[in-house]
Amino acid sequence: MSDIGTVVKLYAKGAPVGVEEGALVGFLVDQGRAGEWLVTRARGGFRFTAKGTEETIASAGTDRAPAVVRPDDSAASVWRIQRVDGEGTTTVVSLADLRTGTHVIDQHGLALGRDLFEDRSLLPKRVFVRTDDRDPQWTIEVLD
Repeated sequence: MSDIGTVVKLYAKGAPVGVEEGALVGFLVDQGRAGEWLVTRARGGFRFTAKGTEETIASAGTDRAPAVVRPDDSAASVWRIQRVDGEGTTTVVSLADLRTGTHVIDQHGLALGRDLFEDRSLLPKRVFVRTDDRDPQWTIEVLD
């Protein structure tokens, strides 16, 4: 792991996550479009930046809405990461604590995740802030 950040892949409901037209989406079929993310420490949490860009995962507010990916260095792009394992839920406080596994990603208690009910097509699935999924778990795969 670097002092600058940690490169990861994100999976929401098993689908690798990337960017489509400024939105954060899970790719069910075209998984090669999924991106790698640079996780960096930010005041109050972490930022997820699309590798090779300045675009971060951000919330458009506190209402339920699709997560956006845009250049943003405000609090709207800072997320809490919690590791979920057999011992319960533990808040990740440093990049050294970030390991491959199951996590919850939220902002001010508003969980990030795919919808509980989605259309049955194989089209990319949007990721929402304040998801209606009651168990919005992510797989974070640490690459470096």
